[in-house]
Amino acid sequence: MKRRMPRLKGRRGQAMVNYAIITFFILGGLTGLSMIILPQMLDALDAFTASMYFCVNMPLP
Repeated sequence: MKRRMPRLKGRRGQAMVNYAIITFFILGGLTGLSMIILPQMLDALDAFTASMYFCVNMPLP
């Protein structure tokens, strides 16, 4: 015989809603944080590559 557990479905649904909300806030926070940090990281990478090109093209006596 199959046993029915009506409360279990409600609890699974509640857990799924909690998971979706937490995931949304984590991904939203990372997206917002990356919009602030990403331009700074790209500027640092640009400065690094510019210094490397300067060192490679530097005339040696």
